[in-house]
Amino acid sequence: MDTPQTQLDFARPPVDEVVLSVLFEPLKGLLAPHLGEIWQEFKPEFERIMEHPPVPPRVEKFPNPIGEVPQVHVERGPSLARIWFMHEDESRLIQVQRDRFTFNWRKTDTAPTYPGFAAIFADFEGFYNRFRQVLEKQGVGEIRPMQYELTYIDQLFHGNGWTALNDIGKIYTLFVPTPQLNSFWSDAESMIFRTSFSVPDLRGRLHLTISNRVKVPEKRRTLQTDFTMRGFPENAEYDAMIAWFTKGHARIREKFSSIFMEDIQTQVWERK
Repeated sequence: MDTPQTQLDFARPPVDEVVLSVLFEPLKGLLAPHLGEIWQEFKPEFERIMEHPPVPPRVEKFPNPIGEVPQVHVERGPSLARIWFMHEDESRLIQVQRDRFTFNWRKTDTAPTYPGFAAIFADFEGFYNRFRQVLEKQGVGEIRPMQYELTYIDQLFHGNGWTALNDIGKIYTLFVPTPQLNSFWSDAESMIFRTSFSVPDLRGRLHLTISNRVKVPEKRRTLQTDFTMRGFPENAEYDAMIAWFTKGHARIREKFSSIFMEDIQTQVWERK
């Protein structure tokens, strides 16, 4: 439950997308026909399907010396497509591949209101359990989780508190607003900022990326802020997964609250 110090309630929240994912040991017995049976489970709610290349796994390693290239596990053997199961209003998306289950909530014209983390997590948990049950019924194999991942993507569109990149000191607390800062960013066309934070109690890292983009299909200029919490608890029990995502969300919320200027939070997003 949120404490009064950590509550964030906005009339116009900037959340554009939330992604929850479980990376597990590759299910070598999962074949294309099984994906059809999985679709039958979700088809009443997710009638549209699309095929995409699988997402390569990226696993957090500890310790990670400065300059070390992130370790990527390469699966040997034939690859299996990543299948999208898309809801009619496109606000909810399930992704399934041989070593990953992912659920996305996305802001759309038909679903423009961010429902809150609790509601999104409840959807993810329900769909993930149904996915596990289908695999058990098919005899494909047991899911052995290796890593959990939670991503928040926030948008600050052009004209909402900024008109050029030299306004960046008015947006992010990372950049102290000074005449020198404004001069430095004058006429800048693009920017990208990345950093990461160790989160020992979640055995993971919180990754932060800030970049300017043109968001499609709206074709609107935006400053996009991505928060990704990635890691895995010592205890692999199911209750530990729930606790991990809950704490991971709290860590993202804390960083979000501290990184944006008060005027952006209160005047643009109308923090209550």
